Amino acid sequence: MRIYSDYQSVFLVYSDSLDATIDLSDGDHDIAVQSWSPTGEVQINEFHISVVGNGAGNGAGSEEEHPDIAQIQNNPGWHDCDQCAGRGGDGPGTSHSMAQYITSPSLTGSSIQFWAGGSVWGAGLWWNQIGGRDDVYRFRYSLDFRVENPENAQALEFDMNQNAGGLRYIFGTECDIKDTHTWRVWNSPEHRWVSTGIGCAMPAAGSWNHLAWEFERTGGGAHFTSVTLNGQRHDIDFWFPAYEEGGSGLDVAFQIDLDGTGADVTAYLDNVGVTFR
Repeated sequence: MRIYSDYQSVFLVYSDSLDATIDLSDGDHDIAVQSWSPTGEVQINEFHISVVGNGAGNGAGSEEEHPDIAQIQNNPGWHDCDQCAGRGGDGPGTSHSMAQYITSPSLTGSSIQFWAGGSVWGAGLWWNQIGGRDDVYRFRYSLDFRVENPENAQALEFDMNQNAGGLRYIFGTECDIKDTHTWRVWNSPEHRWVSTGIGCAMPAAGSWNHLAWEFERTGGGAHFTSVTLNGQRHDIDFWFPAYEEGGSGLDVAFQIDLDGTGADVTAYLDNVGVTFR
């Protein structure tokens, strides 16, 4: 069951009942409560409310669900590669594809589909440039994701990168499904993944999951501060130095890493957004 406020997801629970308090800013809001049955039946109840004198809207939940750059999955100009996504930027050639404006499955009516397959330990990487903001130091990268055949994925990567002040900050994260079963973050100087110790189990096939990562650039490095999956928040504290590179810009990225079978993996992203904090 999921609650929407003004067409943005604000609450998700995997249950046959719902009892939740949602902080909303003052003003008028369009509310919808939607449920999905195990057999795929969908029901929705919509209504309109007015909030007066609450003073809400400055908390983490509001920031998460009202990104400064929203619905990035619908942006033009997505780029992709396969070999560059491998170890040392020299992986095996891997068949991969992307399709935008998918109406089903979708939470907003316009998700983006990614597919990779056919190569043992192959990968597909996709990224989108979202502009330059050298004045921004803290970020929340949030999205909903769904995987149709997670048993074939070695890992799923959710990344954000920033070029500012002559440095490149790599906020690389992955759900390491088959190896450590944890969330891992990217150590740029040593070019390796580091486990956070926070568990990341294989997602259920065909089920939507809400993910949010929080980062900041500080002291000339990339600081990973928290991860929230389906409402379960974990504070973390990993910092790695940035490396020298010119330019100004932000980008978000998603990568499918195939396992030793090379079997196909199909994934969908929706509600992709970045909040400046």
